[in-house]
Amino acid sequence: MSVPASNPEWTGGDPLPAAPTGTVLPPLTAMQRFRLAPQIALDDTVLAIMRWFPAKLPDEATPERLAAEMAEAAALFQEQGWLADPVSYHRTPPPLTDDELVGWRKRPGLWGHETVAFESGFAPRPIEPGVNRWRNDKYNATVPLRVLRGDPNAPWVVCLHGFGMGSSRQDLSALRATVMHKKLGLNVVLPTSPLHGSRNAKGDGQLLTLDLSAMLHGVTQAVWEIRRIIGWIRANSAAPVGVYGVSLGGFLSTLISALEPVDVVAAAIPFVDPLGLLEHHGPPDEYRGVIASADARSVYRVIAPLVLPTAVARDRRSLLAARADRLIPRQQSVALGEAWRDGTVQWFNSAHAGFTWSRAGKEALADRLRATLLAGPN
Repeated sequence: MSVPASNPEWTGGDPLPAAPTGTVLPPLTAMQRFRLAPQIALDDTVLAIMRWFPAKLPDEATPERLAAEMAEAAALFQEQGWLADPVSYHRTPPPLTDDELVGWRKRPGLWGHETVAFESGFAPRPIEPGVNRWRNDKYNATVPLRVLRGDPNAPWVVCLHGFGMGSSRQDLSALRATVMHKKLGLNVVLPTSPLHGSRNAKGDGQLLTLDLSAMLHGVTQAVWEIRRIIGWIRANSAAPVGVYGVSLGGFLSTLISALEPVDVVAAAIPFVDPLGLLEHHGPPDEYRGVIASADARSVYRVIAPLVLPTAVARDRRSLLAARADRLIPRQQSVALGEAWRDGTVQWFNSAHAGFTWSRAGKEALADRLRATLLAGPN
């Protein structure tokens, strides 16, 4: 079911703007909540597991250290002009060439595909705080790709996975890559995000973390790598290119929409404010201050989708949000829906994890790709 977005005031904190007043999203009916009870329970189970087994932080990532780093970064970003022009923070990555893609292998089976990898080439600027904690070891420096190729002239979709994914062949199904390829005839590539799947060695942290400096570097690296992949596709094909992301991947897709003029961006169940997401899920009391600080919020402007401009035509941006989402604060989906109101904004009767098998969501995505990628370039 698709309904208009609601508009409570944005509560993520500065520098994110308040969403304008609009149509209120009707609450779920008792029957709808009853039908969604298993999905809501699954979301709650995922949250309980995440809270019961929190990621271990480096000893250096104390609240006091992070507060000092955010203050230093805020001053540096102001001096460099990145706060006034957040796009300029993101360096243009070098082209990804065919020679850099190594280890092509065919993977047969139900989710048959090819695998290949390349070296990221990303490193945080030496002048940025927290660079000493960002992992550029042999694991995280290598970017594995899963590729489904057919007609060389067919459009491409870059699929971006969610938090905790990136290591299973089932990702191909959860991200609808096999449907895109087999039923729509699209070429599809799925990169593994930093610190996910084979890129996460024992003792590594997580991409979404209380270590705010590391999270900023990780998100920036993910964006860098996605842009290299898009560049590789364009160097080999004149066909349209789209980006589809789920949850964490949805967030990354919104950032790509500010940096790359792709032919369509579809963000499913995304968040748009990492700091607000951390606050929503109840961080340890000693970290609340630095997460909510003006310095942190200033620094995080450079990866704030509601602050960055758009490089994608408005009618080529799509939001697919879940009305019963327990992992992403509703006000974040609402705010993105208002920002993308000139595109396609659809709300579905599902929870967060349940969206991956939602028939309505699957059909809406397929319809969107047909109307954009398969209808010709932007």
